[in-house]
Amino acid sequence: MDLDFSKIDSIGSPQKPASEPKEVNHSKPLKTDKTPVEGKIEPHTQALQRKADNRHKQLEDSARVLKEYQQSKKLTNELVTEITKGLQQGIDIYDLFLKAIEALALATNDTALHKRTRDNLKTIYGIGLKETRAVELEKEDTQKRLERLIESLEETSDISDQLRLKRAIQAHKKRLEALQE
Repeated sequence: MDLDFSKIDSIGSPQKPASEPKEVNHSKPLKTDKTPVEGKIEPHTQALQRKADNRHKQLEDSARVLKEYQQSKKLTNELVTEITKGLQQGIDIYDLFLKAIEALALATNDTALHKRTRDNLKTIYGIGLKETRAVELEKEDTQKRLERLIESLEETSDISDQLRLKRAIQAHKKRLEALQE
């Protein structure tokens, strides 16, 4: 069975346009001042870029922290090895104790622990209890400071700075003499 649609096509009248279409000249390109890259970035795109930048910064921070941790861990392991060897070789217990404190400071990320402990060791065991090794530590530190003061005295040209440095040098020399006794 064949369907014949010819009568449906003939029912309607042919439509004619109400007016002639205007001629459009497509030869001129559209005027745009900015390319999409140079133009405004959409708010959604800005949010995504900020999110990507923040993530990148977090990754950099994490990498830095991991690197610091790995360095601290490596130094701690080296100090533990030195302490173990020092015990076997009979090295002074004060030096080994300070190395153990240094390892503990690295492990706990307490940068001031070593200095505080060393200062307390010199004060309590050196000055207070007159332990020879603690006194030697104080002498070493005082001698190093004295050498730096003398170098600074030679380098400075200001008279008031020279006077202050000379007084500090005299005080350090007196301190060394007191530690000698």
